[in-house]
Amino acid sequence: MNFSIIPLYNGKKAKIYTVQFSDKELSEYEQFVYENMTIVPDAVRTLRTQLKKMSYQRGLADNFFKRESPEPYRVFRIEETKEDLRLYCIKFSGVAIVLGGGGIKIPCKVKLIENPHLNAVCELLMKIEDLINERILTKEIIITNDDLKGNLNFEI
Repeated sequence: MNFSIIPLYNGKKAKIYTVQFSDKELSEYEQFVYENMTIVPDAVRTLRTQLKKMSYQRGLADNFFKRESPEPYRVFRIEETKEDLRLYCIKFSGVAIVLGGGGIKIPCKVKLIENPHLNAVCELLMKIEDLINERILTKEIIITNDDLKGNLNFEI
């Protein structure tokens, strides 16, 4: 599982990254857009607009996110989504988010575990967060006031 954390939006209010696996052509965010654009195009467009606004205008206020992982993990669902469309991320304070994948929640299934595809996305993000946190502890990655800096390429 080799991957990189790559920039998506580089605004003054927040940095938004996504995960790019070395064996895949599309990043996790691009794959999310590709898979959902034909099903719920308005929701995908709205989400894309809101991500840009977070990065360039609004920042990463807590009310834009809902925790989906047990603590101490920081895997969140972005609350800007409509029509049961879910996009998940790792949130690093008010500085940056790393987008993973997501999809459409199965109707009438309230709990994350009842949605196997979405649960797998969150579990993968928790593993990625563990790897990032290891590098934060060794100072290979530093969270500054406005960015993630350091070695964002992972070979496992």
